[in-house]
Amino acid sequence: MPGGPPVAPSSRSWLGVAREILGAGSATLPTNTIPSDPKSFSPEDTPKFLPDEAIRGSMAMLFNEILGPEDATFSFGGPNFLDTHGFWLDNIFGDLSTIGTSPANPTSLSGSVATLAVGGTLATVASATGYTNGASVQIDSGNISEVVVLSAAPSGSLLTFGNNPLRFAHASGATVSTVGSPYQHTFSLLNQTLGYGGVAGAQPPTHSITDNTNLNYSGTPGTNTSGARIYPGAAVSEISFTGNAEQLLDVKVSGNSWPSMPAGTTPTNTISAVIPIANWRGQFYIGGTSASNLVTDLGEWAVTVKRELKVYWTVQGTPVPFIIARGPLSATWALNFTTEPDEQPLAYMLYSQGYNWLHFFMTNSYSGGSVITLNINSHACQAVKAKPTRGDILIGFDDQFEAVANSADAGGSGGLSPIQVQITNQLPTY
Repeated sequence: MPGGPPVAPSSRSWLGVAREILGAGSATLPTNTIPSDPKSFSPEDTPKFLPDEAIRGSMAMLFNEILGPEDATFSFGGPNFLDTHGFWLDNIFGDLSTIGTSPANPTSLSGSVATLAVGGTLATVASATGYTNGASVQIDSGNISEVVVLSAAPSGSLLTFGNNPLRFAHASGATVSTVGSPYQHTFSLLNQTLGYGGVAGAQPPTHSITDNTNLNYSGTPGTNTSGARIYPGAAVSEISFTGNAEQLLDVKVSGNSWPSMPAGTTPTNTISAVIPIANWRGQFYIGGTSASNLVTDLGEWAVTVKRELKVYWTVQGTPVPFIIARGPLSATWALNFTTEPDEQPLAYMLYSQGYNWLHFFMTNSYSGGSVITLNINSHACQAVKAKPTRGDILIGFDDQFEAVANSADAGGSGGLSPIQVQITNQLPTY
């Protein structure tokens, strides 16, 4: 054969993501591409096979292997991309508020309905002058502000945003304006009764993950001519940020999803212009955000956010999950003090009076529409480990802090949260 046999180079594969608008498990073609480390990119179908080991007069053990319930797992990571990684934060937290820049065309919510409900995709405003299809529109302010993208031209004074169901309830008279880049997104733990799409249960949105392998299949049963497989209903169980002073800020994500299926059409590879940020640009604070609280002797830090997941299958004539339920959320910090001149890391554990506020800030130092920032806050943390280390030239300490649920880190849905993450970038919505 001229040119040799067909192959699929791993370097040409890529990871795609999209928020599911039509409900959990609704396979959706990717809207964004997230560059990933090939060694950590590992989606995997994990069906359960049910063995038939009933004795029947033969000295064998296994007589049938029957396909049972099906799901999949995923894990991937690599350098930070602080625009597209917001999809994973939205998935694990669920409470998302957004503020745009340069508000224009100010108006307000109006009509006989006193409150615009969670999950709504329509809004009547006092005036729709200046509002066009595709415009980014900010509704309300403070921790219940959210940005939607109009999916149609206004009909009179009616705004339509079918791809961005509201996450919070909004009262008549709430401010409305068109906004631009950059956008500030704040992620916290969803605590209100109504979750994404207005469905009861305080569940965050789900996402479809697309593994674009360029591997096709044509046979019986089924056909995959797109070279991609979609893992719908993805729910993140863990996301971690790791910052070594000599490396790029690293992000790792893992979780569960429904079993994969062939993509109906070949996905579009949509890569943003954002580049990773070196971790030396970060600043870490303990106890406050003033200059006296700046920590200058950290060689590496990490924060891990975990979400309890459980896959539920029911007798419904299909082997796919009924729901991948999200439970409690927790956060843990690891701080490696590598050039510590005194016992302060030990004092955080043994002598600290009250909880410590851990705060990390990073920026690419750009301005205007090109700025990228990351803010991570845990306002109530207890040091539970402070181990002296002697593996290098200087004595250090490895500390571990557990984040405690508190109101300062809560979002627009109220309640308590152990951590809050805020990113600023050029994406209007997630």
